[in-house]
Amino acid sequence: MIVLLKYRAAFIAVLFGLFGGALSKLLAIDEMVFYYAALASIIGLVVNLMVSFMLKGKWNTHVKYSLKAISGILFAALIISLYWHTKFFISGTFAFENFNNDISYYIKGSQYTPIAQRFLKENPLIHSDEDLIREGFGSPAEKDKVWTQESIDANWLKLLTSYCLIVIFFVALISLLIEILLSKYGKSTKKLMF
Repeated sequence: MIVLLKYRAAFIAVLFGLFGGALSKLLAIDEMVFYYAALASIIGLVVNLMVSFMLKGKWNTHVKYSLKAISGILFAALIISLYWHTKFFISGTFAFENFNNDISYYIKGSQYTPIAQRFLKENPLIHSDEDLIREGFGSPAEKDKVWTQESIDANWLKLLTSYCLIVIFFVALISLLIEILLSKYGKSTKKLMF
């Protein structure tokens, strides 16, 4: 571990090679299974590094508490941004199953067009967005006939912004923890390893 910590850039590249796919799955509006797997791997990595940081060595009390507070704030910000992104994902997308039984997620709007409102009044048995798209408009490619473009763009922007916040807080927290582990605990960990 210490050898990897000495080469922070390579270590971060390896981390993003391993967990970058997880980050990309958060915005890829695709099957929900991969979405939750991505969340689990990100949180697992962060918690692992935070525990290592909290349990090792002693140093200047003021610096130690400041860095712990900063890492705690970053971790809380990461969890809050994950919550909001999940909320936006649930409210801003719809699932659509194609003929091969593959489920894909598409960004939807929050305001129906007059055509969609009229179709819903004429067909009161339609209760889901997937049914509305399938029965009334044929495919997700026609979603701009169901929701106004402004509302689709607003949901797209919410999802993109919340995803970017996740990446920012994730990278900040990982970078801080790696730096702390390397600068303050490298020697003590090296002694334990040999």
